[in-house]
Amino acid sequence: MLMPLLKPLSRQSSRQQRDLAGRLVRSRRSRLLLRLLRPQRRRIALLLVTIFWATIFEVTVYPALIGAIFKVLDPKQLLLSKKLAAYPFLVHAADGLNRFFGTTPEARLRALLIIAAAAVVMALVRGALAYVRDYLGAYVGGRALIDLRLQLFERLQHLSLAFFESQRVGELMSRLTADVGLVQQLVSADMTNYVAAPAIILGGLAVMMIVNWKLTLFVMIFAPLTIYVVARTGRRIGRLTRTQQERVADLNSRLQERLASIRVIQSFARESYEIEQFRRVNDSTFETAMRAVRVGALAPQAIQFLATLAFAVVATYAGILIIRQQLGLAGLMAYFALTQKVGAYFVRFGGLNLRVSQSLVALSRVMEVAEREADVQEKPDARPLPRIEGRVALRNVSFRYPEGEIVLKDVDLEIRPGEMVALVGSSGAGKTSLANLIMRFYDPTDGTVEVDGYGVRDVTLHSLRSQIGLVPQDTILFGGTIKDNILYGRFDASDEEVVAAAKAANAHEFIVALPRGYDSDVAERGVKLSGGQRQRIAIARAVLKDPRILILDEATSSLDAESEALVQEALHRLMQGRTTLVIAHRLSTIRRADRILVLAEGRIVEEGTHDQLLPTGGVYSRLYGKQYGATPQQAQARGVN
Repeated sequence: MLMPLLKPLSRQSSRQQRDLAGRLVRSRRSRLLLRLLRPQRRRIALLLVTIFWATIFEVTVYPALIGAIFKVLDPKQLLLSKKLAAYPFLVHAADGLNRFFGTTPEARLRALLIIAAAAVVMALVRGALAYVRDYLGAYVGGRALIDLRLQLFERLQHLSLAFFESQRVGELMSRLTADVGLVQQLVSADMTNYVAAPAIILGGLAVMMIVNWKLTLFVMIFAPLTIYVVARTGRRIGRLTRTQQERVADLNSRLQERLASIRVIQSFARESYEIEQFRRVNDSTFETAMRAVRVGALAPQAIQFLATLAFAVVATYAGILIIRQQLGLAGLMAYFALTQKVGAYFVRFGGLNLRVSQSLVALSRVMEVAEREADVQEKPDARPLPRIEGRVALRNVSFRYPEGEIVLKDVDLEIRPGEMVALVGSSGAGKTSLANLIMRFYDPTDGTVEVDGYGVRDVTLHSLRSQIGLVPQDTILFGGTIKDNILYGRFDASDEEVVAAAKAANAHEFIVALPRGYDSDVAERGVKLSGGQRQRIAIARAVLKDPRILILDEATSSLDAESEALVQEALHRLMQGRTTLVIAHRLSTIRRADRILVLAEGRIVEEGTHDQLLPTGGVYSRLYGKQYGATPQQAQARGVN
């Protein structure tokens, strides 16, 4: 019985929630726009002044000149009637002009020449104002775009790993390129026109009311319908634009992923499959774009039709007034010139509103990144971490990823300065998660992580991470030279220090053998170099950084035997005198570890040296047996260990 009554209430509640969400989004967009435009407030003030004077010229000078020309051509008319100069400060000017020009043909020719000259001067003034307006609008918009892109990149640099692990690179690239491009459209020329067009429309209507309020009322009958068309179309364009931008993001993500995985695609001979999948996404993007185009193309035509209809009604009524001699031809032509100007800006404003709707959707998508807070926050009173010895402690640490299961449970661990500790265990045991907590890529769910007795949450991120070196499994080299990549460890290092770091990493010999030596270019991700060469450059980078704590995340798991030997030798030099945490799948690489910690289901289940753990028959022993296909006793007999 109550359901029919509750349904309208439910719909009303949903509408209220959507309205509230919409208001919140609009409020946040406004704050972001104000933040972007605040540094340009002086130029914006000058821009508004320019728009004001340009509007005055558009709605007064231009139609007045048209009316004046027709008055000069009609010998029965005075140049300026007191009806058109109804304001006190214009009455004397009107009388003076009428007396000066007179009514003779010679006087009217002189007036016509003066009016023509005035039109040329006014055109120059109007052109200058339009130039300043357009330049300032483009400058303010371009500067805001630069600042926005920088803010986005800065925000991305400080977001936590959890954010990037939940986002696709192509999606982020789409927001930094396609969406930011639409925002530029909003804060440059469109922003200027979005202020100028309403000013001209309202100013023109005000002057039209002064000139002939009856005709103006006929024009304004069509205004509500036009506004409705503009508003409704803008909302629909906004929805379609969001869908379109999401499709573009999907397209970019697929493109980025497939290009990065081209070796896998070709090795499985899946080129045709990938082309077909890309075609489907590409077609879907096109279809969404065309729906927006259909709506966007129809709206201006509807507005143009309404403007033409309004003009026809006004022209008919004006003709009646002229026939009844209640309106002069000069006044009518001036009024029509003004009507045409206002109508043109109405049509322009309609198209402009569609583009602004698209830009606001893009701004909302950009805002989702610009206002994203990092999961790992630095305390306001965080202090710099002094030079450390390298003592690391985890006290009752538990950790779970957002919306995931617990990966570390009540871990207690202390690593002494200069000690080499290895983490082993099956995939998903929590090895990398533990290392990430030390670098504070994540914060533990429970417990504390300390470095030299300082809680990592109590010190600045820069001072903590600048004293920790990471050599990952997947070595990333940046576009540039080999020297640039090594200098990434410490920008102020000398050439001698770069060479010394490369020698320590067993990289110097292959570098000097290249055509340009240390100035040789490295392709994106270092694809021009072998895996061992890339890894040794990464080690040289870490050597140059000179960290007190070193984390090696499966640094040799993907190398051949010869490359692994060179990298292991380089790593051994790098580890000297440093606290080292090694994450390893190849158990033979951690025989020299001072301690081996075996993780299973998020807990440390075994601890000891290689020789202590191998004969126990525990988890480490079983992992070792699986890896080498032998029992611990057989492995020892073969000399594998």
